[in-house]
Amino acid sequence: MSRKEVREFVSSTRADLEATLDEIEHRITPAELAKQAAGWVSRSYDQFPAAWLAGIGASAIAGVAAVLWAFTKDD
Repeated sequence: MSRKEVREFVSSTRADLEATLDEIEHRITPAELAKQAAGWVSRSYDQFPAAWLAGIGASAIAGVAAVLWAFTKDD
């Protein structure tokens, strides 16, 4: 390879690497991750609403129980 070809190859490789890093940076931004998580939750709820409602109910009961326990325990 000539020097010119090597420089062109290096330049092309750097451009490809820069594009790849830009895409990775975009995919791991908090806003993008939040959007992906919201989509996952929405699809999951659409498929299994009873499981989500049971989980929410169990969490609410546990929360109330923890508050009651905190207020009623003897120190």
